[in-house]
Amino acid sequence: MPVRDPGAYVAEVFRTLARAQGIALAPPERTGARPDGRELGRVESEPLPEVLRDMLRFSTNLTAECVGLTASGAAGLSASASAMSEWVQGAFGVSFDLQDHSGLGGASRVTAAGMARVLGQAERERRGLKPILRDVGMRDDKGAAIEGHPVKVLAKSGTLNFVSGLAGHISPPSGRELVFAIFSGDPERRDAVPVALREDPEGVTAWTKRARRLQGQLVSRWAEAYV
Repeated sequence: MPVRDPGAYVAEVFRTLARAQGIALAPPERTGARPDGRELGRVESEPLPEVLRDMLRFSTNLTAECVGLTASGAAGLSASASAMSEWVQGAFGVSFDLQDHSGLGGASRVTAAGMARVLGQAERERRGLKPILRDVGMRDDKGAAIEGHPVKVLAKSGTLNFVSGLAGHISPPSGRELVFAIFSGDPERRDAVPVALREDPEGVTAWTKRARRLQGQLVSRWAEAYV
């Protein structure tokens, strides 16, 4: 499980395990230098691209928040999101208003045009985003995956109540490659859902299916017309 402060987490878990064996340890203290001692064991994290690939594949929101907070070095989520927005502006010349790093906050604002620009520029500058995206496949008019289709769609989807997004690359075996971003939403319907019903509000399943079918139709049309 991703945690924001692995050192403090490990120290507290170790203290708890020791207490269960009758060993009383003082509360952990953070130190600026490693004390002398013999290393008994070590667990190395996967390289960051692998962590991010899994994050995108499984939509692990906690990982997104932890990575964003670590990258910015900010003390809180709001300040960290603001720092990320400023970084996007400086790196890509695109105005994002981020409230978090997972995309769960309804107050965040990102345009489809801005997202497409980030995707295109990131690939031209070889920033490593495209290689960690998942191939979501080409789909027919009913939304079913077309097995063995030569065109790859490397993208990230995002789904909330009455909100659906898909952004990424349309990659043919040869020829012109496209970047795209599709954002669909019904803010009024989303805001009208009572808190107690947000796990599975009435009508959300059918709405999401229609949004995903539209995404597949748009991607297929663009692939036919421009690739």
